[in-house]
Amino acid sequence: MRRIFIHGTLPPELKASVAAIGVFDGVHRGHQRVIARAVAEALRLKVPSVVVTFDPHPCAILRPLKAWPYIMTLEHRLRLIEALGVDVCVVLRFNRRFSSWLPKTFVTKFLHGWLHTRAVIIGRDFHFGRARAGTVDFLCAMGKTLGFAVEQIDILRATGKDIKSTAIKALITAGDLAGVRRCLHRPFSFLGAIEAGDARGRTLGYPTANFREENVVNLPAGIYLVRASWAGCAHNGLCYIGRRPTFKGKDAPIVRELHVLDYHGQLYGREICVEFLKKLRDDKVFADKETLIAQIARDITQARRFFASRGHRDCCI
Repeated sequence: MRRIFIHGTLPPELKASVAAIGVFDGVHRGHQRVIARAVAEALRLKVPSVVVTFDPHPCAILRPLKAWPYIMTLEHRLRLIEALGVDVCVVLRFNRRFSSWLPKTFVTKFLHGWLHTRAVIIGRDFHFGRARAGTVDFLCAMGKTLGFAVEQIDILRATGKDIKSTAIKALITAGDLAGVRRCLHRPFSFLGAIEAGDARGRTLGYPTANFREENVVNLPAGIYLVRASWAGCAHNGLCYIGRRPTFKGKDAPIVRELHVLDYHGQLYGREICVEFLKKLRDDKVFADKETLIAQIARDITQARRFFASRGHRDCCI
C-alpha cells in the first residue's frame, strides 16, 4: 500500500480513484465494511482504491481542552488498513487551516481536483468541512455535478448497540475484551515501539520490554495473557499495564511492560503488536520484593497452562 502524507501542498495528483473517507480509529467492523466496499468498487472500475484518513483526530484540534486518546496509534491504523487490500492511504494533516476549508473547497479541490474520484464511500454519520457543515446530501449533489457517485454504509450493531469508536473506547476502559472483540472482529491489540526501561524486571528474574508511551486508551491495570508478534513471528507472553505501585506509588505514569515466555533476545527498538487474550489478575501493591517474585512465578505458571490448553505455540511465518 502506498502511503501519502499531506501536510499542506498537495503532491502530484492521482488520475482516478474510489475513495473511502473517515478517521477510522480502531478500524472496527463498520470501518472494515466501508473500506471493503471501496476496494470492491475500485476493482470493478479498475482504478486505485484510496482511504483518506486524518491525523490528528479532528476533535483533538477543534476541542483542545478535552483529552482525546486513540484506540490505536497511526502506524497501527495504517497497517490494518493495508491488510484490507487498499492501494493508497492518504493521511491528511488536520490543523486549524484545514478545518477552515468550506465543504465545497474540500470536494472541488481535493476529492475532484486531486483524487479524481469516481466514487466516494462513507459511513452513515459522515460530516465534513468548516463547522462540519458538509452533509451527505451536499456531497451527493456535488457528486452529480462533478461526476462521481456517493455511497453510504449503514452503521453496524453489536449486542444491540451501534459500533462506534467512542463506544469501543468505553469497552476498553471497562476491560470488556469480549465486547471489544465483537466490535473489531479481532482481539484488542496494541502496536508500539520498545524502549529502554529501568531493567527492574531483569533484577526480579523476569525481564520485561517497556513500550514507549502513546496517546491511546488503556485497559484497566493488571496482568494480561497476550500474543506478541514481530518480524513475522508470534510468541506467548504476559503484559502488565499499570503504575507499578509497589515501586513507584499511585501517581506514577501508566506503563506497558511485556514479558515473552522463553525468549531471551534483544527487543529494544522493535515495533511489537500485542493481542490481549485474557486478563489474569488485577494490579496490586506487594509488601516486598520477594512476595512480588512469588506472585510473578504463579502468573507464569498460569500463563503456561492457558497457552497449553489453547494450543497457542510460538510460530513464524
